Amino acid sequence: MQVPEMLSTAFGKQFQEWIAQFSVDQKLLPDISSIESSRFLSRSIVPHILKLSGLFNREEKNQAGGLDPYWKQSSHPAHLRLAYFLYFMPCNLFRMACIWNELARLGFRWQHQGQFRGIEFGAGPASGACGIAAGEKVAVLGLPQSGSWALIEQDRSMLELGSRWAEAYFSHLDFGNWGIRPFHRKLDPSQGFLPANAPRFHLWLMSYYLNEVQLSPKELAPILIKSWAKHLEDEGVVILIEPALKLQSRRLLELRQELLALREKSGGGWQILLPCIGHQACGALKQAEDWCHEDVLWWRPPYFRILDQMAGLDRKSLPFSYLVIVKSPRPREEILPRLGAFAEKTRYRLVSPAHREGRDSEFFVCGQEGKRRARYRFQNTDPQAGEVLQRGDILIGAEIRGDQNASRISHFEKA
Repeated sequence: MQVPEMLSTAFGKQFQEWIAQFSVDQKLLPDISSIESSRFLSRSIVPHILKLSGLFNREEKNQAGGLDPYWKQSSHPAHLRLAYFLYFMPCNLFRMACIWNELARLGFRWQHQGQFRGIEFGAGPASGACGIAAGEKVAVLGLPQSGSWALIEQDRSMLELGSRWAEAYFSHLDFGNWGIRPFHRKLDPSQGFLPANAPRFHLWLMSYYLNEVQLSPKELAPILIKSWAKHLEDEGVVILIEPALKLQSRRLLELRQELLALREKSGGGWQILLPCIGHQACGALKQAEDWCHEDVLWWRPPYFRILDQMAGLDRKSLPFSYLVIVKSPRPREEILPRLGAFAEKTRYRLVSPAHREGRDSEFFVCGQEGKRRARYRFQNTDPQAGEVLQRGDILIGAEIRGDQNASRISHFEKA
């Protein structure tokens, strides 16, 4: 995944000023200077960051129900929510913006005219909706200036905070005509995600939501498809983001597998665009200890670096797993025109970092044949000579020889 400098540096001093002033206005921070106060942060914020990090960023387990009791059991719920808002919300916002940028980079364009409708499930502080705004500000897909977001969240206080933050953030980015409709609701996916009389939406977001659902991917897939059939507009977009840990990432890959199996039975009408560039079987699922995720770099806000240092954490890079699904019968090459220019050529995506092995660059790629280890040796005459391959790069027209454990790429173009 390629992140432009304008996006990776968009969360500096100005963003800190916005979030600090907002937090003071909401009586979450005592004053502006507190956001960089070692005393305040170490006593009121860092302990909650460490607890939350253990709950849903570091523990390899099903996290369903893990967060809800902690909201209630915390000795200081306001500081708990502030810790989540200051530390985890910007990360999730940036992840969503990066996905939006990747769609733009591959040529995706918004298909609807007039007002749009978006919905975010498990919205929390509206990091998904705000991430779309940040992405659209940098990588324009043509999302209308007028629209509305439905935010669905089971914690009332966090929902209220997210609604106010989204309204302020949209205004900062000149999307002041995007409205907010909060819905305090605990969902039971087995009963459907929305009531029968709910409207149809153009954007459907789920950030770290499936991670808290008890249903298996096999149980969840038909419920999602039924919901999209009734409540997602044609040419509508679905974005799912989950943790990059093995258990959670494999769960998302298993969901992809179940969705594709149902698609084959139903004859299509929708397709998975990213990160895979085809509907092949998932190579990462072939090995029980394997999984697949993205990783993006950003310039952290100044206060964020202080929190990282105090908590002994490092969020210079942000890993995550994701899927982008579009409800469209159009060919992938038409939906993503950047790939359309190479319609007759093979396509592989790097699904690991690249590292040096002698004179070679070694990495894993995934394509129609699944996942494989590959090497490439840059020559001085190569157009790509001197470039660094990175996770998420798409290699076009790559000729690969060898087996899946030891392949060699002879040449390629980068999409």
